[in-house]
Amino acid sequence: MTVSTRRKRFKLFLKRAKGFWNLYKQNKKGLFGISIILFFVLFAFFGPMLTENDPVNDWDVGGRKVPPAWFRFLPGYQNLVPNLEPIKTPGFSDARDLSEWVFESDAMESLSITHSSEGYSHGSGPGSLLVTLNRGPSTPSEASLNISKTFSWPYSAPPKRFKCDVSLKAEGINGGKIQVSLVLATPLGGRYVLWDKRLSVDTDWFKPEYKVDSYSIRVKMRFPKGVFADPAKEIFNHTGDYKFYLGVVFEDINPDSSVTPRIYVDDLDLKLMGTCYGLLGTDQWGRDLYSQLAHGAKISLLVGLLSAFISVSIGLVVGLFAGFMGGMVDELAMRFADMLLVIPFLPLLLVLIAILGQNIWNIIIVISMLGWMGFSRTVRSQVLSLKERAFVEAARASGGSTIHITLRHILPNVMGLVYVSLATNVPAAITAEASLSFLGLGDPHIMSWGQMLHDVVYYAAIKELYWVIPPGLCIALLALSFVMMGFSLDEILNPKLRRR
Repeated sequence: MTVSTRRKRFKLFLKRAKGFWNLYKQNKKGLFGISIILFFVLFAFFGPMLTENDPVNDWDVGGRKVPPAWFRFLPGYQNLVPNLEPIKTPGFSDARDLSEWVFESDAMESLSITHSSEGYSHGSGPGSLLVTLNRGPSTPSEASLNISKTFSWPYSAPPKRFKCDVSLKAEGINGGKIQVSLVLATPLGGRYVLWDKRLSVDTDWFKPEYKVDSYSIRVKMRFPKGVFADPAKEIFNHTGDYKFYLGVVFEDINPDSSVTPRIYVDDLDLKLMGTCYGLLGTDQWGRDLYSQLAHGAKISLLVGLLSAFISVSIGLVVGLFAGFMGGMVDELAMRFADMLLVIPFLPLLLVLIAILGQNIWNIIIVISMLGWMGFSRTVRSQVLSLKERAFVEAARASGGSTIHITLRHILPNVMGLVYVSLATNVPAAITAEASLSFLGLGDPHIMSWGQMLHDVVYYAAIKELYWVIPPGLCIALLALSFVMMGFSLDEILNPKLRRR
């Protein structure tokens, strides 16, 4: 093919595309459908960039089952409070990070506070705060140090939850003891010890033996109400300046010992999870619902488009050759299609996914394998009509092979059906994946809109409209947009419906 021929074909293609678009843009249903599809494509691509949260693995980014942050501006929701993270640099990765903390001690002349390059490898990595006790004749038998951070709580309502963390390593104890504790002090003078431990031997890096947060039973038991206590409400019941600190007490100090006691501190942190979060709130595990919706758009489009393309391709091939070749090929293909058509779709889908495994690619393959039969029968009926026409007889008389006639003469005349079927098969695939996820057979390693609705029902959150409406509305809108685009393509490409 010469360069000039290719240019002519390309210009002809552009002319036809322009003509098609001029027809398509006159169809209001088609414009609405393609506008919604374009919105979801852009949302699937750019939406995840607006959040750093992983939709599946990032738990407790906010309080659990809390509404969106913008609810604070609605009547009746003025007491909602956002997240607060008072500690900016909990990992001590740099010596400058020590300036965030205040060091209070009754024996500061006997203590050295420096930065160490050593850190907890399973935490924030290299870097920690090093507290060293310098023994000497003037060293007291006991030396205490508070590593504190004061922060303001400006809200009249308490947070949903708080979490504390620390990583420690002790060396050179040598017969003495080191008492460590995590403490929250209130503006009214209250002091709440959330965790404490006495170290009598050297240790490797360790963390508290239980989660130091307001949901922990071990923390609740430190309050008068026991397991019925809500530590977040008990502590944060006033506005004002609160103090969070790690208390370190060197006990039974032997001034004559040549061993130098030291303790390393890393990942010293406090997070206050509010009663509202983000654009869409959080789910039962404190995961970001907006992140789930944005990543779910990508999954729904992937499942819908890929499944529709595969199923339409299979149906096209089967319908073309069954209709044109006839005989035994036609009989076997159509009887197999009939056999699959009479089996209920959803039960068969559930059984196959249960056997093959809950994987997104298995879901796409199974939906594709069960979605080609109806289209193959439509293509076959069209081919049966086309193969009796004069242009096919002429091609056959001139010596054209079956493959040549099918691809060069029959296929172009059924492509209108392909475009329409592609558009209408996408919503079927999207709703099939949503149904699987809703029933608990979706891929557990990804988040889809169907999985979001499954969690709504499973965790009895049907009244949480900020959680229920977004995924349901997105499924409905995306399915509707492809259906409307399919109707529009049918009106344009179908000679019986085309406007004259």
